[in-house]
Amino acid sequence: MGLRKLVFAAFAALLLPFFPCAHAQLWLAPAFPQRPELGPAKASGAMIWSHGRTVEGEDSTAPIPPYMTALRDGGWDTFRFNRMCASDTLANSSRGLADEVHRLKQLGYRRVALSGQSFGGFLALMAADASDEVDALVVTAPAAYGSFSEFYNSWRNNAAKLYPLLEQVRHARVMMFYFHGDDFDPGGRGERSRAILAGRQLAHVVIDQPPQPTTHWAAATPQFAKLFGSCILGFLDAARIDDGATCKGDKFWAGAGDLALPQPAVTASASTQGTAGQPVQQR
Repeated sequence: MGLRKLVFAAFAALLLPFFPCAHAQLWLAPAFPQRPELGPAKASGAMIWSHGRTVEGEDSTAPIPPYMTALRDGGWDTFRFNRMCASDTLANSSRGLADEVHRLKQLGYRRVALSGQSFGGFLALMAADASDEVDALVVTAPAAYGSFSEFYNSWRNNAAKLYPLLEQVRHARVMMFYFHGDDFDPGGRGERSRAILAGRQLAHVVIDQPPQPTTHWAAATPQFAKLFGSCILGFLDAARIDDGATCKGDKFWAGAGDLALPQPAVTASASTQGTAGQPVQQR
């Protein structure tokens, strides 16, 4: 290495403690690199999962949630939308996510769905607000304004800033999960989400406070995948979603007319169909 390169490398090393996110970028990657994608002609569609965000480090290394395996095994090509923290803002990342949706559509995928955990859930909703090319959303524990214990002054925005996003989703069907014991959840979001989506006449399923699993990170658990993985796949693949759509066990029922069984333990509602400021902290 020449003297000039050595000097530059030493200078860059000195700067790293002050600029931990010096190489800011957004990029799409396979969710399961060891398994090749089926491709646009064979896959049921493309699903992009977006991780959360924290001020304490990079979440682009967070493991893919186990429920994504059910989608992969069900015929969907699965991807993850990685973001380095310096460029990971609601406005910038949601634009980047919408761009990736467009690129996958241009490649020939008939359907493109978005899934997001926490901050990633806000990004998925914002991309669906900005693009007609988003066909479905699966949002788990959406939050972008901190927790009750650490950011009490902005914590309520996890509800107040969420509702306008739901009011602007263009046409995607929407599946949302809210969990008991979530320190980022101001409460009451399940009922309000159902009311907004029903008023918009968007197909939707809202799973609100299921008995298990619990906490903000519930969707990252194998238990969540076992309980809801097949149900999420059914929601994405259903030709029609009517009022009374439910998850029973790990199965999805497209509407009350199809349900010839006792009332399920976990219910959801559906209707017939076919920037919110600078985030504080989120994982």
